Amino acid sequence: MTGELRQQIDAVVLDVGGVFVVPHPGPVSAALAPHGIRIDPARIELAHYVAVGALDECSCPDFGHACYLAAFARALGVEAHDLERATDDLLMLWTQPSLGRWTWHVPGSRDALRQLVEAGHTVAILSNSDGTVEAQLRELGICQVGAGHGAPVCAIADSTVVGIAKPDPRIFHHVAEAIGVAPDRCLYVGDTVRYDVLGARAAGFHPYHFDPHGLCRSSDAHPHLRSLAEVASLVEISSA
Repeated sequence: MTGELRQQIDAVVLDVGGVFVVPHPGPVSAALAPHGIRIDPARIELAHYVAVGALDECSCPDFGHACYLAAFARALGVEAHDLERATDDLLMLWTQPSLGRWTWHVPGSRDALRQLVEAGHTVAILSNSDGTVEAQLRELGICQVGAGHGAPVCAIADSTVVGIAKPDPRIFHHVAEAIGVAPDRCLYVGDTVRYDVLGARAAGFHPYHFDPHGLCRSSDAHPHLRSLAEVASLVEISSA
Protein backbone atom coordinates (compact mmCIF):
# COMPACT_ATOMS: atom_id res chain seq x y z
CA MET A 1 0.00 0.00 0.00
CA THR A 2 1.34 3.44 -0.92
CA GLY A 3 0.06 6.94 -0.33
CA GLU A 4 -1.29 8.38 2.91
CA LEU A 5 -4.61 10.18 3.21
CA ARG A 6 -4.31 13.61 4.73
CA GLN A 7 -8.03 14.37 4.79
CA GLN A 8 -10.93 12.68 6.52
CA ILE A 9 -12.71 10.06 4.43
CA ASP A 10 -16.46 9.70 4.91
CA ALA A 11 -17.22 7.13 2.20
CA VAL A 12 -15.56 4.29 0.29
CA VAL A 13 -16.65 3.74 -3.31
CA LEU A 14 -15.60 0.52 -5.00
CA ASP A 15 -15.35 -0.81 -8.53
CA VAL A 16 -16.64 -4.35 -9.24
CA GLY A 17 -14.71 -5.97 -12.10
CA GLY A 18 -11.14 -6.62 -10.97
CA VAL A 19 -11.94 -5.70 -7.37
CA PHE A 20 -14.56 -8.32 -6.49
CA VAL A 21 -14.72 -10.52 -9.57
CA VAL A 22 -12.82 -11.42 -12.73
CA PRO A 23 -14.03 -13.46 -15.72
CA HIS A 24 -14.83 -17.09 -14.91
CA PRO A 25 -12.65 -19.62 -16.78
CA GLY A 26 -15.70 -21.74 -17.65
CA PRO A 27 -17.32 -19.44 -20.22
CA VAL A 28 -13.90 -18.41 -21.53
CA SER A 29 -12.87 -22.03 -22.09
CA ALA A 30 -16.23 -22.82 -23.71
CA ALA A 31 -15.90 -19.92 -26.14
CA LEU A 32 -12.48 -21.08 -27.32
CA ALA A 33 -13.03 -24.85 -27.31
CA PRO A 34 -14.82 -25.10 -30.73
CA HIS A 35 -11.58 -24.02 -32.40
CA GLY A 36 -9.42 -26.34 -30.31
CA ILE A 37 -7.92 -23.49 -28.31
CA ARG A 38 -7.05 -24.43 -24.73
CA ILE A 39 -6.30 -22.17 -21.79
CA ASP A 40 -4.84 -22.65 -18.34
CA PRO A 41 -7.75 -21.90 -15.96
CA ALA A 42 -5.35 -21.45 -13.05
CA ARG A 43 -4.08 -18.26 -14.70
CA ILE A 44 -7.49 -16.56 -14.90
CA GLU A 45 -7.05 -14.04 -12.09
CA LEU A 46 -3.52 -12.97 -13.05
CA ALA A 47 -4.55 -12.83 -16.72
CA HIS A 48 -7.19 -10.22 -15.93
CA TYR A 49 -4.68 -7.86 -14.33
CA VAL A 50 -2.17 -8.38 -17.12
CA ALA A 51 -4.93 -7.50 -19.57
CA VAL A 52 -5.96 -4.43 -17.58
CA GLY A 53 -2.36 -3.21 -17.80
CA ALA A 54 -2.48 -3.64 -21.59
CA LEU A 55 -5.76 -1.72 -21.72
CA ASP A 56 -4.25 1.14 -19.74
CA GLU A 57 -1.30 1.29 -22.14
CA CYS A 58 -3.36 0.89 -25.33
CA SER A 59 -3.17 3.90 -27.66
CA CYS A 60 -5.54 2.65 -30.39
CA PRO A 61 -8.43 5.06 -31.08
CA ASP A 62 -10.91 2.22 -30.50
CA PHE A 63 -9.10 0.62 -27.57
CA GLY A 64 -12.23 -1.07 -26.16
CA HIS A 65 -12.23 -4.78 -25.55
CA ALA A 66 -9.69 -5.78 -28.21
CA CYS A 67 -6.57 -4.60 -26.34
CA TYR A 68 -7.78 -6.22 -23.14
CA LEU A 69 -8.81 -9.52 -24.74
CA ALA A 70 -5.65 -10.04 -26.79
CA ALA A 71 -3.52 -9.60 -23.68
CA PHE A 72 -5.97 -11.71 -21.65
CA ALA A 73 -5.68 -14.59 -24.14
CA ARG A 74 -1.87 -14.41 -24.19
CA ALA A 75 -1.74 -14.45 -20.39
CA LEU A 76 -4.00 -17.52 -20.37
CA GLY A 77 -1.44 -19.39 -22.45
CA VAL A 78 -2.96 -19.05 -25.94
CA GLU A 79 -0.26 -19.66 -28.55
CA ALA A 80 0.70 -16.87 -30.98
CA HIS A 81 -0.77 -18.69 -33.98
CA ASP A 82 -4.16 -18.93 -32.23
CA LEU A 83 -4.19 -15.42 -30.79
CA GLU A 84 -6.22 -13.67 -33.51
CA ARG A 85 -8.87 -16.41 -33.55
CA ALA A 86 -9.03 -16.45 -29.74
CA THR A 87 -9.43 -12.67 -29.57
CA ASP A 88 -12.29 -12.81 -32.10
CA ASP A 89 -14.01 -15.58 -30.13
CA LEU A 90 -13.66 -13.66 -26.88
CA LEU A 91 -14.99 -10.50 -28.50
CA MET A 92 -18.13 -12.46 -29.34
CA LEU A 93 -18.37 -13.69 -25.74
CA TRP A 94 -17.95 -10.15 -24.42
CA THR A 95 -20.98 -8.96 -26.43
CA GLN A 96 -23.18 -11.20 -24.29
CA PRO A 97 -24.56 -10.09 -20.89
CA SER A 98 -21.82 -10.05 -18.27
CA LEU A 99 -24.01 -11.56 -15.54
CA GLY A 100 -22.82 -15.15 -16.11
CA ARG A 101 -19.24 -14.30 -17.05
CA TRP A 102 -17.78 -12.11 -14.27
CA THR A 103 -18.23 -14.60 -11.44
CA TRP A 104 -14.71 -15.66 -10.37
CA HIS A 105 -14.15 -14.13 -6.93
CA VAL A 106 -11.07 -12.05 -6.16
CA PRO A 107 -9.63 -13.60 -2.98
CA GLY A 108 -10.47 -11.73 0.21
CA SER A 109 -12.47 -8.87 -1.32
CA ARG A 110 -15.94 -10.04 -0.30
CA ASP A 111 -14.86 -10.50 3.33
CA ALA A 112 -13.10 -7.12 3.35
CA LEU A 113 -16.26 -5.42 2.09
CA ARG A 114 -18.38 -6.99 4.81
CA GLN A 115 -15.87 -5.89 7.45
CA LEU A 116 -15.95 -2.30 6.15
CA VAL A 117 -19.75 -2.22 6.28
CA GLU A 118 -19.94 -3.88 9.69
CA ALA A 119 -17.46 -1.32 11.03
CA GLY A 120 -19.99 1.37 10.16
CA HIS A 121 -18.36 2.86 7.06
CA THR A 122 -20.43 4.32 4.24
CA VAL A 123 -19.78 2.12 1.20
CA ALA A 124 -21.05 2.41 -2.38
CA ILE A 125 -20.41 0.60 -5.67
CA LEU A 126 -19.58 2.19 -9.04
CA SER A 127 -19.10 0.01 -12.11
CA ASN A 128 -18.93 0.37 -15.88
CA SER A 129 -21.33 -2.43 -16.71
CA ASP A 130 -24.21 -3.43 -18.96
CA GLY A 131 -27.11 -2.93 -16.59
CA THR A 132 -26.69 -6.25 -14.78
CA VAL A 133 -24.17 -5.40 -12.07
CA GLU A 134 -26.71 -4.95 -9.26
CA ALA A 135 -28.29 -8.34 -10.00
CA GLN A 136 -24.84 -9.89 -10.34
CA LEU A 137 -23.64 -8.61 -6.96
CA ARG A 138 -26.81 -9.83 -5.26
CA GLU A 139 -26.68 -13.24 -6.96
CA LEU A 140 -23.06 -13.76 -5.94
CA GLY A 141 -23.77 -12.75 -2.34
CA ILE A 142 -21.30 -9.86 -2.48
CA CYS A 143 -23.56 -6.92 -1.67
CA GLN A 144 -26.89 -5.24 -2.27
CA VAL A 145 -28.78 -2.13 -1.27
CA GLY A 146 -30.95 -3.14 1.68
CA ALA A 147 -31.44 -6.64 3.04
CA GLY A 148 -29.87 -9.68 1.42
CA HIS A 149 -27.17 -12.31 1.73
CA GLY A 150 -24.35 -9.90 0.91
CA ALA A 151 -23.08 -6.79 2.66
CA PRO A 152 -25.63 -3.93 2.68
CA VAL A 153 -24.19 -0.96 0.78
CA CYS A 154 -25.62 2.53 0.40
CA ALA A 155 -25.77 2.72 -3.41
CA ILE A 156 -24.90 0.74 -6.55
CA ALA A 157 -24.27 2.70 -9.75
CA ASP A 158 -24.15 0.85 -13.08
CA SER A 159 -22.96 2.99 -15.99
CA THR A 160 -25.65 1.66 -18.35
CA VAL A 161 -28.39 2.45 -15.86
CA VAL A 162 -26.99 5.89 -15.03
CA GLY A 163 -26.26 6.70 -18.68
CA ILE A 164 -22.71 7.90 -17.97
CA ALA A 165 -19.54 5.80 -17.86
CA LYS A 166 -16.14 6.15 -16.24
CA PRO A 167 -13.84 8.02 -16.64
CA ASP A 168 -16.45 10.78 -16.98
CA PRO A 169 -16.37 12.62 -13.63
CA ARG A 170 -20.15 13.00 -13.70
CA ILE A 171 -20.76 9.37 -12.77
CA PHE A 172 -18.52 9.77 -9.73
CA HIS A 173 -20.46 12.90 -8.78
CA HIS A 174 -23.69 10.94 -9.26
CA VAL A 175 -22.57 8.45 -6.61
CA ALA A 176 -21.34 11.15 -4.23
CA GLU A 177 -24.70 12.89 -4.46
CA ALA A 178 -26.59 9.61 -3.98
CA ILE A 179 -24.78 8.90 -0.71
CA GLY A 180 -24.68 12.52 0.46
CA VAL A 181 -20.88 12.77 0.71
CA ALA A 182 -18.68 15.44 -0.87
CA PRO A 183 -16.36 14.07 -3.59
CA ASP A 184 -13.23 15.13 -1.69
CA ARG A 185 -14.36 13.00 1.27
CA CYS A 186 -14.68 9.86 -0.90
CA LEU A 187 -12.03 7.19 -1.41
CA TYR A 188 -12.34 5.25 -4.67
CA VAL A 189 -10.80 1.85 -5.49
CA GLY A 190 -10.64 0.46 -9.03
CA ASP A 191 -8.36 -1.76 -11.10
CA THR A 192 -7.55 0.53 -14.05
CA VAL A 193 -5.63 3.75 -14.41
CA ARG A 194 -7.53 4.87 -17.52
CA TYR A 195 -11.05 4.61 -16.13
CA ASP A 196 -10.68 4.48 -12.37
CA VAL A 197 -7.66 6.43 -11.17
CA LEU A 198 -7.90 9.25 -13.70
CA GLY A 199 -11.69 9.42 -13.62
CA ALA A 200 -11.89 9.47 -9.83
CA ARG A 201 -9.15 12.07 -9.56
CA ALA A 202 -10.87 14.34 -12.09
CA ALA A 203 -14.04 14.06 -9.99
CA GLY A 204 -12.21 15.11 -6.82
CA PHE A 205 -12.18 11.64 -5.24
CA HIS A 206 -9.11 10.07 -3.64
CA PRO A 207 -8.22 7.22 -6.08
CA TYR A 208 -6.43 4.00 -5.17
CA HIS A 209 -5.35 1.54 -7.84
CA PHE A 210 -6.27 -2.06 -6.98
CA ASP A 211 -3.20 -3.93 -8.23
CA PRO A 212 -2.82 -7.21 -6.31
CA HIS A 213 0.16 -8.45 -8.34
CA GLY A 214 2.08 -5.19 -8.51
CA LEU A 215 1.87 -5.00 -12.30
CA CYS A 216 1.19 -1.28 -12.79
CA ARG A 217 3.68 0.35 -15.15
CA SER A 218 1.87 3.64 -15.53
CA SER A 219 3.92 6.84 -15.47
CA ASP A 220 1.08 8.47 -13.56
CA ALA A 221 1.89 8.79 -9.86
CA HIS A 222 -0.90 7.26 -7.78
CA PRO A 223 -1.26 5.02 -4.71
CA HIS A 224 -1.85 1.28 -4.97
CA LEU A 225 -3.56 -1.45 -2.96
CA ARG A 226 -2.64 -5.13 -3.01
CA SER A 227 -5.88 -6.16 -1.27
CA LEU A 228 -9.20 -4.64 -0.32
CA ALA A 229 -8.43 -5.38 3.33
CA GLU A 230 -5.97 -2.46 3.24
CA VAL A 231 -8.83 0.01 2.81
CA ALA A 232 -9.94 -0.41 6.43
CA SER A 233 -6.65 0.94 7.77
CA LEU A 234 -6.71 3.86 5.33
CA VAL A 235 -10.15 4.94 6.48
CA GLU A 236 -9.27 4.50 10.14
CA ILE A 237 -6.10 6.57 9.75
CA SER A 238 -7.99 9.34 7.94
CA SER A 239 -10.55 9.66 10.72
CA ALA A 240 -8.08 9.42 13.61
